[in-house]
Amino acid sequence: MSSTTHTPVQPTNSARSAGRVALFVAAIAMVVGGLTLLAGAGGLTGVDKTQRDDGYLTTDTTRVTAAGYAVASEGLELGGRDEEWVLGRARVRATATDGTPVFIGVARSDDAAAYLENIEHSTVTEIADPSTTFEQHSGGTPTVDPADSDIWITQASGSGTQSIDWSLDKAGRWTVVVMNADGSSDVDIDADAGATVPILHDVTVGLFATGALFVLIGGGVLVGLRVNRPRHATEGELR
Repeated sequence: MSSTTHTPVQPTNSARSAGRVALFVAAIAMVVGGLTLLAGAGGLTGVDKTQRDDGYLTTDTTRVTAAGYAVASEGLELGGRDEEWVLGRARVRATATDGTPVFIGVARSDDAAAYLENIEHSTVTEIADPSTTFEQHSGGTPTVDPADSDIWITQASGSGTQSIDWSLDKAGRWTVVVMNADGSSDVDIDADAGATVPILHDVTVGLFATGALFVLIGGGVLVGLRVNRPRHATEGELR
């Protein structure tokens, strides 16, 4: 019985060319993506270097003025350990513009609301210097000076800049309250807020590593295509 020999079918020039073009496009996309990740990492590094104050990524100082007896933040909902891992510790600072001793404290939102229920106060709804907006709440004067209340998980009061900081590992809803230390009306302060954001370093390192890997792989593919290009190939076939 005679045997038949099958000759392998060789890829046509057009098939090889199409494969090289697809690989070329993928390599270009990988290099561009890698450069984008590196640019993002560089941007985060810039933010980390320029916006940190004593270890806290800090907002610009904003003037907050209210005619009532207290200024409260909107409630901040925290899930517990996840926020501590992402945001770390939070800090809020306040300085009275006229030198009046100032009080600042943070409490569970329900406790803060109960304390402020019958006090004329303002809740900050949007911070934008100089057009910070508030929701106004009618009421009377405080019957208990803020520092004498036991609702605060941390507090500070006195002349000059007052600062509180706390770990964001406690689940729940939290409110920051700023008042004149003696409980008088017309709160007028310069304030800023910040957080340590420990995850930022890991994110930046990850972006740098991934971006560099993409650029190296994509660049290596492009070099390989160039070195192994068929003699008869033209620049047009690689595009």
